[in-house]
Amino acid sequence: MIAREVGNRDYPIWLLGDSNPKQWQDRLLTPLDPRHPIRHNIWTSILDVMQDRVFREYRARVDTSQPYIRNAVDNSAGKPKPTDVEWGKVANREVVHLRALIDSHKPRLLLCFGAFAFEFAKHALDQAPHHSYRYWGAKRLGEEFRQAIDRFGPDATNVIPLLHRSISGGKFVQSHEYFCDKKGTNYFEYVGCSIADKLIQHRGQLRIWIE
Repeated sequence: MIAREVGNRDYPIWLLGDSNPKQWQDRLLTPLDPRHPIRHNIWTSILDVMQDRVFREYRARVDTSQPYIRNAVDNSAGKPKPTDVEWGKVANREVVHLRALIDSHKPRLLLCFGAFAFEFAKHALDQAPHHSYRYWGAKRLGEEFRQAIDRFGPDATNVIPLLHRSISGGKFVQSHEYFCDKKGTNYFEYVGCSIADKLIQHRGQLRIWIE
């Protein structure tokens, strides 16, 4: 059975996934379980670029044993329909719970994997306007990513949208280009370097380092 959460709630970096993979519910142990290939498609490839950039510029590494990880909802049956703007009881209850966790532990970097996780985090932080999560295609998520990076600050919870399965699906080339808004751009390098540069910029205010 997949645990509801894993990691250190007081660590500045949080990862927010979508929901438990239904077909592996009884065999995986944690959200974004490291044995599941999708974790490596959507996170490890970004993290590798981040670590390389951080080491070259700062001669340190981000401590990857600490991030707090959970899914927006555990059971995918509790997700609203992709076109719903108003959500049902299950999703709203989980939003309230995430809001309480954020208020209590104050993460500085909340990385959201995919459209539903991003809209879910926006609900939890009362960031209007609300949309259905179908609204967030790769292009719009990329626009939100750039805005979030531009206004990144170490004294607030910075919600950073990332791609989920679309970056490893049949339209992966389009996902790279739509998110980055430029043909030929590598999404993983673009995202990893952008996040790493902000972490380095505010390195003295973020307790995330192995030095």
